[in-house]
Amino acid sequence: MKIAASIIAIALTLFSGSLSWGLEKRLLDAAGVQELNEEAPEFALVTEAGKRISLKDMRGKVVLLHIWATWCTPCKEEFPLFEKVYRSFKDKALVLLPVAIDKRATHEELASQAKKLGANFPVYLASEGSITERYWTWGVPVTYFIDKGGWIRGRAIGPRDWSSDGVYALIKTMIEENKTLPHRGGG
Repeated sequence: MKIAASIIAIALTLFSGSLSWGLEKRLLDAAGVQELNEEAPEFALVTEAGKRISLKDMRGKVVLLHIWATWCTPCKEEFPLFEKVYRSFKDKALVLLPVAIDKRATHEELASQAKKLGANFPVYLASEGSITERYWTWGVPVTYFIDKGGWIRGRAIGPRDWSSDGVYALIKTMIEENKTLPHRGGG
């Protein structure tokens, strides 16, 4: 009886981390990402072609919502690293949404600057969409990791090495993960 109880106790200890709705803390820590686990506020953006897209349109994909500005030097330095992430995961259920908070820039100016920074991914203007202040009250850069079900799993405040092994492991795990956080409240 004591042996059976010991085996059960060991099994529960080993598997308790996988019973959590949150990503393993070690993955978030390795990527330099703060765990949040809260429902993502809905938002919409306008593509360069004028099409309106929303967070709801991206359900079933992992979303990296990156808030930046053209005047932010660390933000601009991150673009070649985001290009690596984009190339590595663009065909693997990841959506990269770099959203500039510049008030006076046009979409054409923003797209031109992004190209000069080495970006082959689309960029968006907060002023052309409905990014809520809840996402960018922290300044720039700030990046949100939103799971397939529309939950913010983590947030990175400040610049990062987006091509690091820790970031790649976090993104890969989120893409492969089948569970999403349960919805709270009615609905």
